[in-house]
Formats: sequence, structure tokens, C-alpha cells
Amino acid sequence: MQKKLVAVLLGVSILGTTFQVYASSTDTQSQIEEKQEEINSTKEELEDANTDLDYLEGVKEVLEVEKDSFETSIEEIIAELAILNDEILEKEQQIEETEKSLEKAEREEKKQYYSMKKRIQYMYERGDSNFIEIMLESKDMAELLSKVEYVSQITKYDRDMLNKYSDVRQDVDQQRILLSTRQQELENTRQESQRQQELMARQLELNKGNIAEYESQIEVAEAKALEYEEKLRRQEETLEGMKRRKAEEEAYANGTSTAVVASAPATVAGASELQLLAAIIECEAGGESYTGKIAVGNVVMNRIASSRFPNNMVDVLYQRSQFTPVTSGRFVLVLSRGANAACTQAAQNVLNGEQAVPPTTLFFHRVRGNEPGTIIGNHIFY
Repeated sequence: MQKKLVAVLLGVSILGTTFQVYASSTDTQSQIEEKQEEINSTKEELEDANTDLDYLEGVKEVLEVEKDSFETSIEEIIAELAILNDEILEKEQQIEETEKSLEKAEREEKKQYYSMKKRIQYMYERGDSNFIEIMLESKDMAELLSKVEYVSQITKYDRDMLNKYSDVRQDVDQQRILLSTRQQELENTRQESQRQQELMARQLELNKGNIAEYESQIEVAEAKALEYEEKLRRQEETLEGMKRRKAEEEAYANGTSTAVVASAPATVAGASELQLLAAIIECEAGGESYTGKIAVGNVVMNRIASSRFPNNMVDVLYQRSQFTPVTSGRFVLVLSRGANAACTQAAQNVLNGEQAVPPTTLFFHRVRGNEPGTIIGNHIFY
């Protein structure tokens, strides 16, 4: 009768454990589905952020092209202004030379006019007596005609020279007017080019301001996209952890372990439990609080005590895909030099029986999201 009662109680206990594991597995599956929905939502947000980023990059490229065009136009205007300045300087020199020629022509014209005026005045003052004297002094008609012709030639010469100098003055003056007109046209062109340069410069500054604004928006958009990428990465890590946890729960529900024990180096196998535990605590929780260090040590000792894990510390630590520092080789390095005093003291206290988490706590990882468990520092224990 007593044996039957024990058997019944044992059966109820196993059934309860199985039901608890099954319920836990069901809860984990529900969490996996919720996390997958979060991942899908984050992917959509990331896609929208990348679309916005592409648009901003496209606008910036257009503005960059406009900036290059403005800069090229300004360079062309500057080159044109240099040519115009040279032409204006050349016209100024030509005008200066023409002014000198004009002054010379005016002096010659005045001089000729003054000489002619004097001769006319002289002949006028002498009047008809001049002709009487010419007639009386002439020996014959031929000499008379010769003298009259001489007077007439002098008068014609004066008139011709006066006309000549007058024409020269007018030509020079006309040339000066043309040069001044051309100079003014060049000056107007230069002023217009300067206005165009100033306008282009203002547009270039405005363009650069727009580019800076879009660069700022692009930085924000890139940061936003990176934030979504990081969020997606954490969610996917959490989902992967949930899937591993579900697999572990199902394996343990069947009384089997998915972990395979790898062979440990001789230096590890020959180390004491205190040295091994202190080294893994430093690797996993060296930057955590004292309680966080104790909790990591508790997980190792809880696994040794569990029938689902190996019954010694070396094999527990060297189960594949369980402790990342062991896989990376950092654990051996810390073990070789010896763990620090704080981690060694925490390991000793764990071996003495101090606990920060329940004996049923067999797993821990960095906090990734809203998962059931006990959060201590940056780790969640379950």
C-alpha cells in the first residue's frame, strides 16, 4: 500500500513537471509569435526610413549638381570680367591718346585760323591801295597777273589748310566719341556681369545652405535607419534566443539534452572548482554588480546539480554553445592568469552556498527585450 502511494505521488509529480514544461513551451511559442510580429513591424519601419533616406540623398545630389553649375558660372563670369577690364583699360588708353591728338588738332586749327586771320586783316586794312600799288609796281600785265594769282593762292592755301585742320579735328573728335561710347558699353557690360556674379554668389550660398540642411536631415535619417537596424538586430537575437529556449524546454521535457560536451584543455581539467568558477564569473559578469556575479555562479552550480546537465564543472562549462567566453578562448586566458579578487571572492561565496537566484535557474543571457525572468544588471536569469 505504501509503495502504491509513493508511485502515485511520483506519477503526479512527473505529470505536474511535464505539464509545467509544456505550459512553459506554449508560453514561449506565444512569445515567439509576438516577437515575430514586432520584427515584421520593425522591418516595415526600416524600409520606410531607407525610402526617406534615398529621397533625401537624391535631392542632395540634385543640389550638388546645381552647386557645381553655379560655381562654373561664377568662374566664367570672373574670366569674362577680366577680359572686360582689359578691354576697358585699353579703351581708356586709346581715349587718352585720342584726347592728345584732338588737343593737337585743335591747336593746329587755331594756329592756322590765326595766321589766316592776320593775313586777311592785313589785306583788309590796306584796302584798294594794295591793288593800286600792285598795278603801279608791276612792269607789265603778266607780272600783274602773277602777283594777283599769288595773293589768290595764299588765300586759297589758308582756306584749304583751315578746312583740313577742321576736318582732322572733327575726325579725331568723332573717334573720341566712338571710343567713349564703346568704353561705356564695356562698362555697362562689366556692371551687368558683376550683378550676375553677385546673383550667382547669393544663389550659391543659398544652395550651400540647402545642401547643409539636407545633409543634416540625412544624418537624422541615417541615425533613424541605424536605430531601426539595431532594433531589428536585437529583436532577431531575442527571437533566436526564444527559439533556442523553446528547443531546450522541449528537450528537457523529453529528458534529453541538446548540448554536447567538448573536450577541455589539460590546464582547464587540472584547475580547481574555485579557479574555474571565478574565471567564468569574470568573463560573463566582470563588469556586473556583486549580485550579478553571484547569480552567474549560481547558474553554473545549478546545472551541475541538475540531472539534465553534466555533473561536473568542466563538462558544464564546455557544453557547446553554452558559454561564449569558453568558445572564444577568453575563458582559458583568464583562467591562466587567474581571475580578479572580486570574482574569486564571489566564486568562493557561491561554493559556500550563497544564492542570488533560485536553484531552478539554469540559463541567463543579456537583456534583449520583454522576456520572463529575473533581471540583474544587464542579464536576465530564468
